[in-house]
Amino acid sequence: MDTRHLLTGCVFIAALLLLAVPAGAQPVVSRVEQQADEWDTQAVEKAIEKAKAWLWSQWADEHWPEVGKPGQRGGGAQDRNYGGVTALRAYALLAAGESPHEMRMKKTLKWLAEIEMSGTYARAMRANVWAMLGQNSPYHQKLDEDVKWLLHAVGGHGAYSYAPYEKPGRPVRDFADLPKGWYDNSNSQLAVLGVWAGARNGIKVPIRYWKHVEKHWKADQRPDGGWAYRGKKGGSYGSMSAAGLASMFICFDAIYRREFIKCRADTDYKPIVRGLAWMDKNFSATSNPNRGGSWYHYYLYGVERVGLASGYKYFGKKDWYKLCTLRLLRMQNANGGFGNVINTSFALLFLARGQHPVLFNKLKYPGSWNCRPRDLANFTQWISRTFEKSVNWQIIHLGVPVSEWHDAPILYISGATEPKFTDEDIEALRRFVYQGGVIFSEAACSKGAFNTAMQKCYAKIFPRHEMTRLDHNHPVYNIHFKISRHGLMGISNGVRLLAIHSPTEVSLALQMNVHAADTEADIFSLVANVYFYVTDKGSLRSRGVSPWPRVKKFTPVTTLKVTRVKYAGNYNPEPLAWKRFSVLMGNRHRIAVDVSGPTSITDLDASKQPVAAMTGTTAFTLTNAEHKVLRKYIDDGGTLIVDAAGGNKAFANAAEKTFAKVLPEGKYGPIFSNHAIFTKVGTVIQKVSYRKAIRGYIADPHKPRLRGVLYKGRLAIIFSRDDLTAGLVGYPCWGLRGYMPASAFELMRNILLYASGKTLAE
Repeated sequence: MDTRHLLTGCVFIAALLLLAVPAGAQPVVSRVEQQADEWDTQAVEKAIEKAKAWLWSQWADEHWPEVGKPGQRGGGAQDRNYGGVTALRAYALLAAGESPHEMRMKKTLKWLAEIEMSGTYARAMRANVWAMLGQNSPYHQKLDEDVKWLLHAVGGHGAYSYAPYEKPGRPVRDFADLPKGWYDNSNSQLAVLGVWAGARNGIKVPIRYWKHVEKHWKADQRPDGGWAYRGKKGGSYGSMSAAGLASMFICFDAIYRREFIKCRADTDYKPIVRGLAWMDKNFSATSNPNRGGSWYHYYLYGVERVGLASGYKYFGKKDWYKLCTLRLLRMQNANGGFGNVINTSFALLFLARGQHPVLFNKLKYPGSWNCRPRDLANFTQWISRTFEKSVNWQIIHLGVPVSEWHDAPILYISGATEPKFTDEDIEALRRFVYQGGVIFSEAACSKGAFNTAMQKCYAKIFPRHEMTRLDHNHPVYNIHFKISRHGLMGISNGVRLLAIHSPTEVSLALQMNVHAADTEADIFSLVANVYFYVTDKGSLRSRGVSPWPRVKKFTPVTTLKVTRVKYAGNYNPEPLAWKRFSVLMGNRHRIAVDVSGPTSITDLDASKQPVAAMTGTTAFTLTNAEHKVLRKYIDDGGTLIVDAAGGNKAFANAAEKTFAKVLPEGKYGPIFSNHAIFTKVGTVIQKVSYRKAIRGYIADPHKPRLRGVLYKGRLAIIFSRDDLTAGLVGYPCWGLRGYMPASAFELMRNILLYASGKTLAE
């Protein structure tokens, strides 16, 4: 390697892409890993906002201070890349949610469009800015110009230097005949990223270009699987290995996606497999592997690109986003910056892009789990582009605690052969769903073996619920797009779909990135409907945020007892609803909730079970014996809490008839807002929030609608026709008629305190 060229590159990067880590901010790796569960999404959001504010504080009139001088076509690297600093900052701010219509950003975009750029770094960064604005942007023509410039700038070896190898504007010949010369993998990765940004926004890029740059990255990959600044001599290091991997993923998508028409077990692309193995072995959250503190933030930018492109949540056993984010939170200065504007821009890109919600987890299991390796990558890119809401996907594997699965609401299981799930795997799948997740499975290549096997698996996972073909009026066929020709199967607990199964493949269309001319038959539209159904039309949490709380140790200030009621009906649609409620009560109020049952109505005993909770999803009828025991239970001082799971009307109507038969002399009616349930026993409840499906049908969308039976001077029965049960589990889902999870918890907390004769003060 020519060390003079390397020194020139390092000097330029130090000036234009200054990536030094602030001194004194290097906690050891083991400490970061031990604290990976200390996750606070509000702290991350605050860090993002502070970084944005600090970047804007460095802005002056139309742009940020630049290195070099404008219009110096024959000048040095700094002059050629005049404008690159401002392009990087604009890209980071747009990725972090800044509006292109914000006045300062409008001035910045206008300035970027008017200046002359003659360097690879600057052009590539500017292309990414234009790509962030979408295909309908007035700057789309500028994106086309920058992409064409980058296509002309590539060398005959498939790599890039700071400037084009021949005069831009000439017709692109055979790429292999272009001049060769000095190159580096930093310029090369950013140039490829700029071209890819154009391709994702409708700019046509010839396939021969992708094959040309692929040849370079394959040739430059080192024997250990990593990459360096250039060539194969010396050791690989983190920032360049991430650059190589990210570039290989781009080439793989562009060149090979059509090779997966047939299902086959070997979907491994050796350069990527070797590169990921290097990352698994060498990943660090606290330094740029094999380069220490040098170019650390630039390294994080590459890690984020690889993590999102590959879908892997872990490198080795390390959650790359959580660990690196915790590191950055400790490094951030009080003013919001990360040492300088370049470091801050890369840190902001990492935090903002990595935090985007994860829509799908793809399950890695023993078997043909990855027949179409880029199905979810293509789908999430389409969702992000179509609905202007950035979403990610990731790969999760069996053996990882279920608590780690909840980044995404949907677990995607694809396969062409029988999955070899163990009993422990079945239990993990069940727990994920009962904690609020949904399984979406599909038979790659429409293989009957996978269909048969999955039906058996579902029978084990949900023995009380049957898989049936979904009615054509189900929301997954019409919630957003109108779908007419697809036979999905589903398993429901009466409140929501626990699992959705497609006996015919959906992965092929996603892998091929092919959309049907008829929207009603379009696979992308169908899967989008699944997304909207599961997430209540797009209610997604940030990455790292789980609806299932971690159990905190506490010394109880009091204990509340409640038993779940069992009867001849769907008495337990959400088995973990009360479990989550009890964890939250302990975490938030240091109150222990002793949940027992299910207990048959004929076994209720007020002396042992002072409060009983009953829910359901269908009409029901109690026997005369059950009516008598329930009456005695209430006469003995017991209190009954009842809610219609999912807001089911048939159950609610049956419950009201039961109340009238059990307590004919009781007074049934609304519980008014000045009642102790809302004002005295817990925190004061003045407002509640309802699910989207019911808001338009409520006269006062902020007022609770609890009802009750007043008997012998007390509320003996507390009833909600609106769902509380699903709210206690904490998931979003379309069609639920009830309270949002936060309101469901607050209401049930106060109801249980009142029924138990307790208050928070005690």
